[in-house]
Amino acid sequence: MKTAVLLLSLLAGSCLAQNNNIIEEEDLPLVPAGEEAQPPQSQLPPYFREVFGNMKGFSVNFDPESPMSNSGPYGMGWPGVPGKNGIPGKNGLNGLIGPMGEKGERGEAGIDGLPGAEGVPGMPGAPGMPGLDGLRGPKGEPASRLVGPPTLLMGRPGSPGFPGAPGPRGPEGAHGQQFWKQCSWTETSDLDSGVIKSCTFHKSSLTSWLKVTFGGNLRVGGCTNCCRRWFFTFNGTECRNPDPIDAAVYMVGPTTANPLRPRQLEGYCGQIPAGLVNVEFRVGNCKDFGTADAFSGFGSTSRIIIEEVKPPQE
Repeated sequence: MKTAVLLLSLLAGSCLAQNNNIIEEEDLPLVPAGEEAQPPQSQLPPYFREVFGNMKGFSVNFDPESPMSNSGPYGMGWPGVPGKNGIPGKNGLNGLIGPMGEKGERGEAGIDGLPGAEGVPGMPGAPGMPGLDGLRGPKGEPASRLVGPPTLLMGRPGSPGFPGAPGPRGPEGAHGQQFWKQCSWTETSDLDSGVIKSCTFHKSSLTSWLKVTFGGNLRVGGCTNCCRRWFFTFNGTECRNPDPIDAAVYMVGPTTANPLRPRQLEGYCGQIPAGLVNVEFRVGNCKDFGTADAFSGFGSTSRIIIEEVKPPQE
């Protein structure tokens, strides 16, 4: 029973505080002795009055002389000071996810944003494959027909053309000599053996040949069945390719004969080194003959002609 009284007291105080209807002492009605006091029905909330009405044997005697007076075993005091709010309860469980709503209408287009900053340059790409050759262009006009400054007439050099057809055979050239030289003299020589005249010549090529010629008067005399030989040497050596260049004069007799006659001898010689060459005109013995009286030159000019020529045909 005490527990019920306390519970009702707390409940009444809470309800009165919530409705701001705290009962003042002078407003309590006076109840004669021996009668049960009833709480002011107009000042109590409905649920409070319902509690009082359902509790049998419970009576309240509001006696102004005594703050706690009751004809029952326990009395009821004045409403207490409103208590503090209780601790908020925990949040309830989340509800189930509702069904997906219908697709909304398309919104209006937004305003274009500001241009972004310039990006970092990318890495260079790999070189591409060479392209195909272009078509051959039309033949251009000669430069002399174009109009403009001379510097604009010349284009880039063209590719080499195809070899042309062989041309016609030209006229036959000269004898084939490259260089030549002449040494001449008018003195006579009574020399029977030795060098009559020497003439130097500069040979330009190793493969070229030399052609030598002598022209002048020669004789052998004062003897019978005698012979003298005139010949050329090159740097002191007779020609060996192909053969010596020489001539022999034979005299039968008589010893008083003096046959001075113009003579000429010539020939070609190969395998002579390039450079300075001493060409000598000599006189000497004939083969199988002894010494005899020789005479070179008389009343005219004697000469040696040297020519450098190409090698002979095979």
